[in-house]
Amino acid sequence: MTSVQFVRRLSAAVAAVLAGTLVLTACSGGAAPDAESGGEPVSGGELTVAVRSEPPQLNPLVDQTGGAHVLSPVVDSLVWDNGDGTYAPWLATEWEVSDDATEYTFTLREDVTFHDGTPFDAEAVKTNIDYVADPANKSTGSVAKLGPSAEVVDDYTVTITLDSPESTFLTLIAAPYFGIVSPVQLTEDPDSLASSVIGTGPFVFDSWVKGQSLTYTRNDDYNWGPEGTHAGAAYLDSMKYLFLPEDQTRYNALVTGEADVVDYIAPEYAEQVAADQDHDSEEFLLPGVGYTLYLNTRQAPFDDVTVRQALLHGLDREGIVEAATFGAYPVQEYLATTTPDYKEDLENTITFDVDEAGRLLDEAGWTETDAEGFRVKDGERLATTIPYADDDQLAQRTLEQVQIDAKALGFDVELQPVPASDFSQRLYNGDYGIMASFQSEATGMQLWRLYGGDNVSDGSSIGSNASFLADPELDGILAKARSSADPTQRAEYYGQAQELLPELAPSVPLFSRARLVSWQSNVNGLSWDNAWPQPYLFDVWKS
Repeated sequence: MTSVQFVRRLSAAVAAVLAGTLVLTACSGGAAPDAESGGEPVSGGELTVAVRSEPPQLNPLVDQTGGAHVLSPVVDSLVWDNGDGTYAPWLATEWEVSDDATEYTFTLREDVTFHDGTPFDAEAVKTNIDYVADPANKSTGSVAKLGPSAEVVDDYTVTITLDSPESTFLTLIAAPYFGIVSPVQLTEDPDSLASSVIGTGPFVFDSWVKGQSLTYTRNDDYNWGPEGTHAGAAYLDSMKYLFLPEDQTRYNALVTGEADVVDYIAPEYAEQVAADQDHDSEEFLLPGVGYTLYLNTRQAPFDDVTVRQALLHGLDREGIVEAATFGAYPVQEYLATTTPDYKEDLENTITFDVDEAGRLLDEAGWTETDAEGFRVKDGERLATTIPYADDDQLAQRTLEQVQIDAKALGFDVELQPVPASDFSQRLYNGDYGIMASFQSEATGMQLWRLYGGDNVSDGSSIGSNASFLADPELDGILAKARSSADPTQRAEYYGQAQELLPELAPSVPLFSRARLVSWQSNVNGLSWDNAWPQPYLFDVWKS
């Protein structure tokens, strides 16, 4: 038995004692939110939600990381994503899409007001689109990369035109990171979005205690929830998000009753939660692209596709995931199995073959080794760096296992824990050899977001292509997929992209992530937001 195998098996044995095995299931939101509960809803009370990460700021049009998980109570979207390829009305009552998927015309509700009293209308939507499209605002959402422009047709009709076709645009704008913000705040006091946000949602911003909590109070005038939810204002008086990045502390908040709802129960506590009769829980195997190692193709050694292929095949992905997630999460290919457009009959899957990895590194010229056993070429060690957020325990466990496997290949991988705010900056300026992250969105368009040559940060807009890959063949396939209005044809093109990606090896996919949420037995009406899969809390009430 090698030292790598011993470490891996020891870790797996510890995992079995701690957590056992979690069977993953995906839940579907159906045509509208499912707010089933026991008894008649009652009003009142505060809901305390423990979450893993605190947003760097509160502007949903800029930040699509932690902010998307805590801003949904205060902002509404134009449409609701049913999670099955269909959409329901929300701030928009109906819409038309051009045949080439570049023009979207929305008819808007006429009874909506922002929390500052400003009427919601077509001009408000245009102001939001203009803000996202302005390079100075550095919007990280994919909408900015589509080059959107908005035209006011009349007071309650607006047309959004895209520079390039996007057949899944409705999914993008259904997500909370495109929640509509007050045009007065955007134009007159945009700096205030760093610490507060004015939307149209069922709750109003109250206070943010940095490092501790974010509190909202009920919007008593609210009466425009998405189709399928209850009429009128929220049942709860207020809602508080507690920022608890430490996994055990977050789990303890559930056990002690400090939190009514705990989001992202860590995998090591999955078995306890499943067996717990005192709390309810539900999990969602997140669609999109799971936890992945993005290889910076702009820098050596990953500018050499042979080196990228060596790492892709030389890492024991199953062993890494088993050890890091306690067997709770499944290994994935380039898309999670719950993603629309995932190719069920994928032929070009990623294989684990250490001998092949060694042959590829020899072929790339890394034939010598130094005194510490790392490969060397022209006097330079085969080495790279991986920054990660210093409060992300799962990332640390995963990357430590990656480091072990890489060393066995003769690859020196340095782990660099950094503050979460710095991690986000690294992601968008390319200051890394490998960037590890995950992106959850219910569309195969994720492949364009993460591997499209025209979705690279270029100074004029922020891109999500963390590997900086630019491959003409792949770009051509993705362009056809994004312009196709036929779901079957679109899935075929995204399937071709999934078959091609292992050859290009811009990244090493590791695992799909299960979002396990648990709540106290007196919490009713919790459902899921499918556009950016997360708990949806508007219908929640406490008995």
